[in-house]
Amino acid sequence: MFQRHQQKTQERGSPVMSVRPSAGAARFLTLAAGLLLTPVALAEPADATEENRASMDRFFPLSESAATPPTYVRAETAGQATSSEGMGYGVSQRVELVVVRGLSLRVGAELRNTENGFTPSAQAKYQFLRQGEQGLNMSAGLRYKQQGFQSTGGEAEAFVAAGKRFGNVLATANFAVGRELSSPEGDVEGHLGLGYLLMENLVVGLNARYQHEFETEKAGRHPGREFELMSGAMVGYGIGIAELSLLGGYYMPRASNAAGPMGMLRLGLNF
Repeated sequence: MFQRHQQKTQERGSPVMSVRPSAGAARFLTLAAGLLLTPVALAEPADATEENRASMDRFFPLSESAATPPTYVRAETAGQATSSEGMGYGVSQRVELVVVRGLSLRVGAELRNTENGFTPSAQAKYQFLRQGEQGLNMSAGLRYKQQGFQSTGGEAEAFVAAGKRFGNVLATANFAVGRELSSPEGDVEGHLGLGYLLMENLVVGLNARYQHEFETEKAGRHPGREFELMSGAMVGYGIGIAELSLLGGYYMPRASNAAGPMGMLRLGLNF
């Protein structure tokens, strides 16, 4: 009789119904958790991609980008050739590390002439505005160069850089003030860049850099102009980790009355 009562109870489904809701609830919770976690998992790559799109002013070879590099490590090799008073050339190598989000440290060396050989440089930059969050990229930093604008005694600079992307249009601007460490001299510096993205990895535009010296001691001033100007048309192309920028334009050197054509090639690698 007890067995018949148990069989009837099972037929009515009491034990079965007490198990099936638990299994269904577990499956529902698993699915809900997956749907909730999927946007979180995709958020970081999407944000990183958007920051990369907004910080493409790094393609301008004469200007400092208003953003930190898009990856943890960026290496740059650049070379330039000028023809104003005979042929001139320069080569530089830099490596930049993103220490924490928004803060990067850079070390490098440059060769301006064979007399001084390679001279070191160092820089610290902090990005405090981001286009994806505040609508504009902006950073500030400090830079040291063993060979300054006017002498070989070393120079310290403070700079600010701003950049913005308007659809396919890129715009960037820099302003810097430098002071010679071995003399009461210094310079002010301005950079402008304007470009258009033909494709997501191909940009064309214009880039210019202007430096003007100032001196507190007027004795023994040099002949010629007190400023230097580099300007020209540029094209930048990126593929994988590599970014190549080429600039061709006009060069007006400081302490001279001559001027002539110039070319600049820069290769950046993002790791």
